[in-house]
Amino acid sequence: MVMMTTQIKTLSTMNTKFFKIATFVAAACCLVFSCSKSSEGNESGGDVFILRASMPEDTKTSITEDGDNYLVTWKTGDVISVNGLNSDGLSATYDGKRVGVFTIQGTPQPPYMVIYPGSGQENLIRLPDTQNYVANTFDGAAAAAYGMASSSGGGFNVSLKNFCGVLRFALQGSATLSKIEVNSLGSEKLYGNFTISNYDSGACTGGTSGTLTYNVGGVTLSGSDTYFYVCIPAQTYASGLEALVYQADGAFMRLKFWGDGHTLGSSVAEFASKTFAAGRTENLLQINNLTAEDGGEPTAEAPGITVATFNVMRLDDENRPAAATSGDASGSIARPANAIVKDCTEMQAALGQAIYNTAADIIGFQEIGDDMYASGQTYSLEDIASAQSASYTWKLNFPGSESGNYHYCNGFAYKSSILTLNESGKAWLRTNSESYSTSSASSSGDPNRFVVWAKFTHKASSKVFYFFVTQLPTYGQDGGSGTSNTNMSGGVNAFASAKAGSYPQILVGDMNSAPGHNNETGYNKLKVYWTDAYEAVSAAGNLNSFYSTYSGTQSGTGLNYQYSVLTFCKNHPERRLDHIMTHGACTAQSYRTVRNIYEFGSGESAVTCAPSDHLPVVAYITLD
Repeated sequence: MVMMTTQIKTLSTMNTKFFKIATFVAAACCLVFSCSKSSEGNESGGDVFILRASMPEDTKTSITEDGDNYLVTWKTGDVISVNGLNSDGLSATYDGKRVGVFTIQGTPQPPYMVIYPGSGQENLIRLPDTQNYVANTFDGAAAAAYGMASSSGGGFNVSLKNFCGVLRFALQGSATLSKIEVNSLGSEKLYGNFTISNYDSGACTGGTSGTLTYNVGGVTLSGSDTYFYVCIPAQTYASGLEALVYQADGAFMRLKFWGDGHTLGSSVAEFASKTFAAGRTENLLQINNLTAEDGGEPTAEAPGITVATFNVMRLDDENRPAAATSGDASGSIARPANAIVKDCTEMQAALGQAIYNTAADIIGFQEIGDDMYASGQTYSLEDIASAQSASYTWKLNFPGSESGNYHYCNGFAYKSSILTLNESGKAWLRTNSESYSTSSASSSGDPNRFVVWAKFTHKASSKVFYFFVTQLPTYGQDGGSGTSNTNMSGGVNAFASAKAGSYPQILVGDMNSAPGHNNETGYNKLKVYWTDAYEAVSAAGNLNSFYSTYSGTQSGTGLNYQYSVLTFCKNHPERRLDHIMTHGACTAQSYRTVRNIYEFGSGESAVTCAPSDHLPVVAYITLD
């Protein structure tokens, strides 16, 4: 069966925030038909109806201020039905026109109930369980309409009404999509056979399911909007709707339409564009004007980003002796001497999987080694992560000293589909000081300590924020001791304030300081300027009890290179050395750690290890 198609103009103002309600022009189709003998007769010699179906003259909608329209035309082969009698397929003469002449073989009796597409049964509208993506329009198979004909002017007229409204939403990014599942959260039916019981109100019964499939067919997103049009019955959705947008690999993003319910009319409901990110849930804001009777404009949640920090531990040859340190106080099995070197594929896979499992939009890294900071190197962090499907843009090329080595250096990786990097750089910290330098490593400690900074724009919301990543000294490396040792944290505060000003700011890193730690003064100095994400989430009552018990983020020490993520972290807040902190108009909403492990060896010699002596820490932060 060939269905009606739509031709929708490409709008130059599609990214404008404010739209007026769009009338779905197909809803006002006007059909004129008359009953007569065919001049040539038909094969059986019976009567035929000649139906003249025309669109209304006034097709202007208020979709945009400049008057661009949603235009609906007939297509060759289109079929309508009257009282269950299907018409012949529409002649090619009327393809692409707003007026079509249909022929029905037979003599329908009043009342004249008109259905599009022709179903072959009285009052029956069929909506398919699968709709197909069509660029810049909807699948004509789901463009159902109905109407009651009446006699006037020597013929019969009918104004069709749309059975469906249209969800129009847009996505950007780089993913290749496979399908979209649309679900009515209140179990309203989205496809199946519907029986029209009232041609004035559109009241109906029937339907099969509250989930339909929208076949995207391998569409690849880009940096500009790709529009999707899904037809669903015009009705009240008591709990709103959601769409699960699937990548080709099965990962999906969840889009939520409305919240506490909304009545979708026979119109196009347009929603704000989003950047695709697998694993994310986004509440979509309708950008058509909504009236108070419709429930008003829904409240949009503040945009947010997922932030992580990970001390990956230098994994070069120079660090191998420490990796081979055996035993611990409990007498557990020693970590194998080669469990961390470059040929340990189990460890590399676990490290890459830990990065992947952060699901972060941006990750700060510390303790990057000389052979880790660029793709193609012996122990490339980028290559290890990419092998586990962690796809990021990498910025690790910040040498840890003026001589160019990368011991204890910092860097970051981010998702370019979510964030735009405007600029970045670094500043050296000063030993036992609250100052910094953007030009010299002099007096920056041994090993040298510094802060990497980046200025980002969140693409979906246009919010600008600053991101800082550092690794501060251990106890005694700051040139002081005890309570006088502020761990270079004063320099971090001073630099962030001077660099970012009033913009939202996020600081991540291995601070080698925590409440109850022998370096606690450094942590306390940071909190003069920053808000600790862990404490903020806990104070809001949103911290999972697991992270209260297993509060430590360091999974081992030089004497514990089997890295027991349970025994070493349990009830040890002084080992919560890795921090995510905020300053300004941004708020941590959640907190967790990633606890990937791997087994090295087999049988009695098998040892369970974590890929680093620190755990990745993750927080979801809204840009307020």
